[in-house]
Amino acid sequence: MCLMTDNHEMARCKGCGKFMKAAANSTLKKHIDRHCPVTKAKNEKGEGSGTGSSNV
Repeated sequence: MCLMTDNHEMARCKGCGKFMKAAANSTLKKHIDRHCPVTKAKNEKGEGSGTGSSNV
C-alpha cells in the first residue's frame, strides 16, 4: 500500500511497480496472474508459480 500525494491509498505491484486501486486484493492478484510482465517472464522461464507472497 502506498499513500499518494492527494492522500488516497493505492496498491503497488512489487514486480513491475504498477499502481492500481487498493479497494480489493483480487485486482492485484489478477494483475500478478495475468498482466504483470515480471511475473510472466518468470513463469516462462519456469521460476516459481508467480502467486506467492514474495511477488505481491
